[in-house]
Amino acid sequence: MPIFGRPRQEKPAQLPTTAELRDERARQWTALFSGPSDEADYRRAFLRYSPLFWDVVRSDQRELLRLLVNRVPADIGVPAIFGLSVTFIGHPKSDEAARATLAMVVNELTPRHARTLLVALADAWHNVSNAPYYQRGEIVSREFLRAIDRLETTPANDQGVITSIRLLVERCDEEEAEAEKAGDEEAAPGDSPALEAESLSDGEEALE
Repeated sequence: MPIFGRPRQEKPAQLPTTAELRDERARQWTALFSGPSDEADYRRAFLRYSPLFWDVVRSDQRELLRLLVNRVPADIGVPAIFGLSVTFIGHPKSDEAARATLAMVVNELTPRHARTLLVALADAWHNVSNAPYYQRGEIVSREFLRAIDRLETTPANDQGVITSIRLLVERCDEEEAEAEKAGDEEAAPGDSPALEAESLSDGEEALE
């Protein structure tokens, strides 16, 4: 019994430090994203999809590669890049939109939720590999939005990151729809020359 009947004050629970949180995130990330992920692995993975020289791909996709190399296995990261490229193909600033989306996924979401969205993008790209190129963006963005919608009503969206990603993707879809309505069928495919329609189509035909 406490002396003189006074309740004993309990010490407040000690919150984890920033360093401890960072270490725990790194541990979870490593556990969920095991697999070859260095630059050589990405080069080999890209060659399975496109005949373009690696120097061209690396220069064109350097911002996305910086977020993925040595962090996400190439067998997920490369198709995710292709998925982002076709998702934002109608966006007025496609490179910036793709980079902003990927940065939010890998830097602001938990490793588990980041994996959910990256795998959804990669799977969506694989699923449209035989579809006409002009249909791929619509199909990939639709599948990507399904994964986003599933997470948006969960704690994954506590900071509003999932909603921010959805708004980027939906804005692109709306702008593409407006362009089609206006009859702008010859709109530029985007500002990612290494991933343009002809390059990808030729590469896939060469590998079949």
